Amino acid sequence: MLRPLTRPALFLAGAYVGLAILANWLASAYTVNVPFTGLLAPAGVFAIGAILVLRDWLQQLVGLGRTMALVYVAGLLSWAVAEASGWTTLQQVAVASVVAFTVSETIEAVVFTPLRRRSLSLGVLASGVVGTAIDSWLFLTIAFGSLAFFWGQFFGKGEMVLVGAALTATRRALVPTPTR
Repeated sequence: MLRPLTRPALFLAGAYVGLAILANWLASAYTVNVPFTGLLAPAGVFAIGAILVLRDWLQQLVGLGRTMALVYVAGLLSWAVAEASGWTTLQQVAVASVVAFTVSETIEAVVFTPLRRRSLSLGVLASGVVGTAIDSWLFLTIAFGSLAFFWGQFFGKGEMVLVGAALTATRRALVPTPTR
């Protein structure tokens, strides 16, 4: 039996889906400079980096099954926005996003799940690095047929993963989880 979703879980789920739609739209239309690197990346890079961290946090709260379902919800909503708007580039990006997310988030979960018991922050960091590399390669290949932005994607998402790991460590230090 599924547990009811808490307010924090609903908030994170909404942020996850909203950021995925935003990231797909941004990636279909703009590029950005990645801070501290001098590299360019599709503009959705920072939102996707945050999503990689949100997936780990959501898995902690609601489990892997519910978290992975959000990949498809976000992809379908991105596709629907593209279809309603007539943005064919966004449609291609939405498809690339679903494929890349499905593969990278599955592998990320395989990395995160055993590590989270030892160290939640290490799990977030390690799974984020793996997810970043796989997601960047698949997404860029499918959406644009080019890896020209790979390193910008990798480092841009990586910066967000580092922020997420630091926030995870800080939260756990300030609000420790009670032991049973």
